[in-house]
Amino acid sequence: MSKFAKEIAAPKDGDQVISWITEHLKKHEYLLAFADDGVIWGKMDGEKLITSQDIDEKVSPQLRGKTLQQAFIFNGDEEIRLFHGEMNEWQARQVIDLDPDQVIKESQILWGDKLDEQEKQPKQPGFMRLLAERKGIPPQILPISGNFDAAKNCVRLEVHHIVDYTEDGEAYIAISRLAGLSIGKKSEEV
Repeated sequence: MSKFAKEIAAPKDGDQVISWITEHLKKHEYLLAFADDGVIWGKMDGEKLITSQDIDEKVSPQLRGKTLQQAFIFNGDEEIRLFHGEMNEWQARQVIDLDPDQVIKESQILWGDKLDEQEKQPKQPGFMRLLAERKGIPPQILPISGNFDAAKNCVRLEVHHIVDYTEDGEAYIAISRLAGLSIGKKSEEV
């Protein structure tokens, strides 16, 4: 384990996973979960966890401990990772930026380059339904809102790559973490 990541208490079994995620998400902005049956985005609305499946069950699977592979709960300050360890037990890590000068920030464009029709947009505030230009790619429900001009904008996943140094002074990326979602220009250089 590196100095940038520390082990934290994880749920004991799949039945505790949703309550564990909900509790940690209260102090963070976003949830990105990978399950056997798809990708799930989420965020808190007061005390209630809202997921992309709550918005459109045809687009996103239900968040369940039984099918969850891994989850990332994150904001600009830290990331909490939940995953299966070698013995298939749940493990959790907290990843933080110790020194802002030792972080390389990357802004990755997420697929989905146009807004779906207005009548198909989520009624739940704080979520957006995006479509990809290519056929066969399902819509994506993201926990973000704001002005979105599909001709100029895209949704970006903010990633922090944390730099450390070997004994010889060579720099390397020690660990990367998710840091947020944003709406940015398609041609933006980052």
